[in-house]
Amino acid sequence: MLPTATAVAGEDGWAIFAQPPGVRDLGLRDYWNASLERSLRRRAARRRPKVVAKGHARVSLALAAAAIGTPVATGAVAAQQAAASTTTSLGLGMGSRGATVRALQRALGIAADGIFGAQTQSAVRAFQRAHGIPATGYVGSLTTAALGTLSSSASTTQASPRASADAAPGLSIATIEAAQRALGVGADGIVGPVTRHAIRSFQSAHGLTVDGVLGTATLAALGVSATPADPAGADTQASTTTTAAPAAASGVQAAVSAAMSRVGDPYRAGGTSPGGFDCSGLVYWAMHQAGISVPRTSFSQYGAGAPVPSSQIQAGDLVFFDTAGPGASDVGIATGPTTAVSATTHGVMTHSILSGYWGSHYVGARRIT
Repeated sequence: MLPTATAVAGEDGWAIFAQPPGVRDLGLRDYWNASLERSLRRRAARRRPKVVAKGHARVSLALAAAAIGTPVATGAVAAQQAAASTTTSLGLGMGSRGATVRALQRALGIAADGIFGAQTQSAVRAFQRAHGIPATGYVGSLTTAALGTLSSSASTTQASPRASADAAPGLSIATIEAAQRALGVGADGIVGPVTRHAIRSFQSAHGLTVDGVLGTATLAALGVSATPADPAGADTQASTTTTAAPAAASGVQAAVSAAMSRVGDPYRAGGTSPGGFDCSGLVYWAMHQAGISVPRTSFSQYGAGAPVPSSQIQAGDLVFFDTAGPGASDVGIATGPTTAVSATTHGVMTHSILSGYWGSHYVGARRIT
């Protein structure tokens, strides 16, 4: 007999009330994973400091958080928690298989093979951290609620996943895939949470209206020519405005030299100066030394310049990898056709681009013009 799952007010709809010894079965993994999510949230809540004003009057939570740098649950987060209480958990974890796993993988922007393995778990954890959810790697009700339309789209006919509510209306699948490639996320033709986040980051970096929509201005900035969706559902071919790799900007060799001068410097999250860099921080600093302006983050840098085929990479091109999460989460500067310099977690070093570990995580290259 299984443990009894009972809804608890303010929680995510899970609680375990064990039956008498000899009767209960405590081996149902879904219940234990859901219970772990709830326990982690409770512990996190207990660790939050309580801030009081002079005279013991309570300070508003928003002001307290501003004073101590602690995140506060916004209206969106509160809505997410409320939605979680009424959302059926997908109940996906390591070893899960099938159409629902494929829908999850498409929404996360990774290869959709229908098998919940280490890569999927890592992508789930990254999504959970980005949405303030305990990073368990298990898709419980909170994560299901945050994913939004996934549960409904996963229950539709899997033979036509691209017709889900997450597809951008009026655009062909080929256009969406071309935009996703330009953004450095998985090109599956579905505008899910990962793609929307990448769109917003790109729009913010390029002074566009930040709405997460692939509108005319956003597509133009990405260098993607929009083609309308075929009314019969057939894909039409999208094209990019650039057909050949453009010439590199003068001065990029100075950026390469600047980056190479920092080989051996340690890694520092958020670092943008000698003594400690993160990956995009090194690119940002080195390009600045050469008088070239680029965005600050790797995802935004992936929207700069123009795409370069791997066969045409040259010194000064920005090369991107997915070593730190889905999409263009890692970046370096090519020192030649096959090597790059970047700030890795082991410090600033040179490494290959298309072979070995780095080759298996290669996303693409951009030329700053």
